[in-house]
Order: sequence, then structure tokens, then C-alpha cells
Amino acid sequence: MILREGTKGELVKKLQEALAYLGYHPGPLDGHYGQMTEDAVEAFQKKSKLYADGLVGPSTAAALNAALGSPKMELHLDLEPPHEELLEGGTKLKWVKCPADKFANRGGFTRVTLRSDTAKAYNELYEAVHALGGIMTSAGGRRGLAGKASPSRSKKSMHYVGRAFDMALPTGMQNPSTDPYLIQRDGNSRKWIVWAKTDDLDVPERTIEACYVVTKRNSKGKKYTILKTKEITARVFNFTKLAKDHGFENISARRSFFRGGAYGGAEWWHFQWEEGLEPNKTTFGEELLKAYTLEKAKKFVYWGEAKNCKWKVNWF
Repeated sequence: MILREGTKGELVKKLQEALAYLGYHPGPLDGHYGQMTEDAVEAFQKKSKLYADGLVGPSTAAALNAALGSPKMELHLDLEPPHEELLEGGTKLKWVKCPADKFANRGGFTRVTLRSDTAKAYNELYEAVHALGGIMTSAGGRRGLAGKASPSRSKKSMHYVGRAFDMALPTGMQNPSTDPYLIQRDGNSRKWIVWAKTDDLDVPERTIEACYVVTKRNSKGKKYTILKTKEITARVFNFTKLAKDHGFENISARRSFFRGGAYGGAEWWHFQWEEGLEPNKTTFGEELLKAYTLEKAKKFVYWGEAKNCKWKVNWF
């Protein structure tokens, strides 16, 4: 079970009481998981060095229980997943190094490592992008099993199972006039539309209200970001749609990003291959075992708490 915005009930009320007791501000203690409760959860997660997504699953619940600590408090949340042992699968998928492009002096890599089924879809997308005169930059794909989570890195990241790639962060939202990608807000949602620039004369010009970030410091010297927009007319194609046509979905920016949070919360660069994942059925552990032996998977630092998490239930 996972608690998120829109959830109602006694368990949410207990969560709100726990947050209030710890000095956070979840709003009315009414059992309704609204915006203020989510903000309080994110604040707690950041303080606890957890992935700050505003969702309360087993890891956040465990951190809350530890923080409460006092025997006088009886607000402990029980959100532990069922303890099941996963059986090792058959033939393992191989890890494949796929091509990527560097742009000017903006950093990134010329390779991205993905598991073979994802790599096949990625290579097809790469060819489609190049056919339109675009490029695909890379900040990486596969994340090693020893890689630690952080406020910007989930314990159940698609990078661990080899299903995700990131484009180079400095290639968008920096200077729309020179960036190879224009990043546009997708309506009022927290998602983006990534437009890739091209010199192909068969691709029509569009005027895009492109987003970019400006970093400043407050009176205490702490950095914060301001999101601005600028109209840019250029030959571009919809990279996000093209990626979706090949099975890759983008993810939402963290809410904190729109409140001056770090640029790392923008997440415009992250795409993950979701083909074959069944909601409420496919588990994180099963996906990990498609690329690793059970012996290696058990060495994953978050194996115990992540292995039984189900897709679209308590795994994103």
C-alpha cells in the first residue's frame, strides 16, 4: 500500500498526526491527503535524505517510525510489503552499449548502457531521431546495484533495472537560443514536452514557449531556481511523442522544482521504457532478475524493501 495525494482515511490521519508531532505542517488533521500533507511529506523526506516524491511507502513509513521513536507515541505506520521470496528467472538479458551524441561542450557521454530489450527500442528511437536530423545526448542509463538513493534518486529507479536513460542535463533549459532541445511545459501538468532542434528543411518551423532556469541565492546564500520562458522559433520535432511511439515515457518534475527547488528536480531528461510492465502485477524484483542472478540481486542495497513492490501500486 502507498499513501499519496487524494488518499483518504484513518491511516492518512495518523500520518498527519505523526508529521505534526515531528514539527512539520501537514494542514488540517482530517484524514485527507492534500497538497499541504504532500508538502510536509516531501520536507520530511528531504530531511531524512530519502527520495522526495511526496509518496509514503515502506521506506518513508520506516523513517517516520524511527523518527517518532518515543514509546509515548502510538502513531506507527505499518506499510510494509508482504515478505515473499522471488525465484530466479531463466536466461538473463544482456547489457548493451548504445550510441549517444555529445553537443558542443555541454558534457554527457557517447554511450548509454541498457539491458537488451530496452536497448533494442532505444536504438530504433535513436535511428528515428537521426533520420529527422536530431541528436540524442546522454547522461547515462544503467545504474550499478551499489548506487545509493538520494532525494533525487529513487530506490526503485528504472535505472537499476536497465529500463531508463537520461539525456545530458546541460542540453536543455539553459539557453533556449542555443540548446539542442526546447523544453515546454505540458499544459498545467508537471510534465514536459521535449522538442528537438534540426536543420532538416522538411521539418516545419514552430514557435515554442521554451522554459529555462535562472539560479539565484537568497539572503542566507542558499541557491534557488526561477523558471522563466522565452518564445523561440525553430525547426523542431516532438521528441517526447517520438519516444512514446517507441515505448518510452517521460516522468513528472518534482513539485519542489516549481517552488524554487534544485534544477535536478526538473527531470525533463528522464525517459523510461514501460513496455510489458503490468500494473499491480509486475514487481521490481522480477525486473531486476531479468538482468541479474538472484545472488547478485540480493546484493542490491535496497533489495529487501524494493523486491516486492508492484508497478503502479508502490512502484511509481
